[in-house]
Amino acid sequence: MRIANPAIGFLNHAGAAGALLSQADQRVLIPLFKELRTSEDLPPRCDVLFLYRNINPEGSASTPTVRELIKSAGARVAVIASENSSDAYIKSVGRRTDWFANIVMVVNRKDDKFGLFFQRLFAEMFKGRSMLMVWAELAPQIPGRTHADVPDSIMAAEAGHITFQ
Repeated sequence: MRIANPAIGFLNHAGAAGALLSQADQRVLIPLFKELRTSEDLPPRCDVLFLYRNINPEGSASTPTVRELIKSAGARVAVIASENSSDAYIKSVGRRTDWFANIVMVVNRKDDKFGLFFQRLFAEMFKGRSMLMVWAELAPQIPGRTHADVPDSIMAAEAGHITFQ
């Protein structure tokens, strides 16, 4: 899937802490995108959505759900940019529905490593490289291996190979 002139959106449902994270991420990522949309209420229409939201550790669904927010935004790439536990993600995000997106669920941002990782990822995608191929290069999925310069995350690659034009 090729996305021409992708818009990036930032949706903050995590209050003041989410606002600080969103501002830091915007400073690093905005130069790559021609169009920026932000909201603290309804999902902004965008191709790439950064969502700041605290996921209930028990996994009970919030309304609207993460998947509903992604679909409402029209995003094909979504990053839950607030730190949450992998168990909470597994319990609350659930299975794929009728909307396909590559969803990144962040467990540990690793401070400024987070923004720099996504800056590198998206820069390569703008060169026509597949999100999944670049991800595999930047953060090889080798059991038991950690990456000091890459945020700890779970990636649900439901939309497959996506590039930007």
